[in-house]
Amino acid sequence: MTALLEPQPQPIPDAVLLKRLAKRDSTALIELERRHRNSLYAQAFGILMDAAAAERVVRNTFSRLWFEAPEYASMPAAWDLLREITRELARDEQTLRTSARWR
Repeated sequence: MTALLEPQPQPIPDAVLLKRLAKRDSTALIELERRHRNSLYAQAFGILMDAAAAERVVRNTFSRLWFEAPEYASMPAAWDLLREITRELARDEQTLRTSARWR
């Protein structure tokens, strides 16, 4: 006996989600976060070695994406953009932590 698989819907490309995000479609932000959150968290944690700080960086990454969405609407993919924002925010956090220790 062979089981028939139901056809799965094609995922919406990141580029389409970025365009929808620029039009303030919050479901596009939710989908981008669902797709990329874990990888971004791993990246931030790798830089900071602090779970709370990594979570804060990821939250700020998606917050920044929401507020700056019109600037990113023409990008072909979200991953490189999100990775760069996360790296920048994690390094900023690391710099703040380092300078606070020296005070």
